[in-house]
Amino acid sequence: MRFRCFRSASAILCAAALLTPQPIRAAPTPAGGETVAQALCRVITGAAEAQKLPVGFLTRLIWQESAFRAEATSPAGAQGIAQFMPGTAAERGLDDPFDPEKAVPASAALLAELSGRFGNLGLAAAAYNAGPRRVADWLAGRGGLPFETRDYVERITGRSAEDWAADAKAHATRDLAVDPQNCLQLAATLRTAPRRGGTRMAEAPFAPWGVQLAGNFSKSLALASFSRARASLSAVIGDIRPMVIGTRLRTRGTRAFYRVRVPANSRQEADALCRRIQAARGACVTLRS
Repeated sequence: MRFRCFRSASAILCAAALLTPQPIRAAPTPAGGETVAQALCRVITGAAEAQKLPVGFLTRLIWQESAFRAEATSPAGAQGIAQFMPGTAAERGLDDPFDPEKAVPASAALLAELSGRFGNLGLAAAAYNAGPRRVADWLAGRGGLPFETRDYVERITGRSAEDWAADAKAHATRDLAVDPQNCLQLAATLRTAPRRGGTRMAEAPFAPWGVQLAGNFSKSLALASFSRARASLSAVIGDIRPMVIGTRLRTRGTRAFYRVRVPANSRQEADALCRRIQAARGACVTLRS
């Protein structure tokens, strides 16, 4: 099945079919008799097997990224079912992140490479979420790991990022437990399970400190300004996902003012990043969240 339904007027129906907590065996689509869920799981299973990844690991990661929504777009600009940032998609040769049959194999290939680089799947998931540079800096003691990433790793693998880091440091090899459910069964479980938070596209990362790069009464304009700053400072901040904070200013009526910041776990971490940004001729300010 090609995923044409996601690019047509029936996209809303497709999304509704995926998000409604119904049994996974939905009515077959007109073309080929394969449901959307079955088609996605076919692609996920094939991509996982091609890269020698556990099917359950890739299923959980893709679900955490987008809840299987092929047209998902995050406030930070991540796109598609696997939530590729445009820069990362270009680096990976992914010309259409909204096509699951291209995006899922690209995601699996990237995860396999990250696993080889960092030593295990837990750190690969962390790097997929926070970026390889941030994980490398964290492992080297040069910064922290965002709360969002810590939660992300534990939801997908059942273990903490610190546990995975300890394994890598000890050169220990610990496989994920074999998931007794196949992709379809796991997707049905994930769909009906209580969620401790939204997917990446529905929530921004949060940290106690942040390095502010943009602000505006228009959220879209604030994010656009951040995107421009990130492009000019890519060597410093990479593809980091921003923290968006909307608050009302007492002197400016009831409209919310949106501040877009790079998250940091401590003032020291935020100050160090802001100094690097300023050294690269960028403008920033360190603020408590």
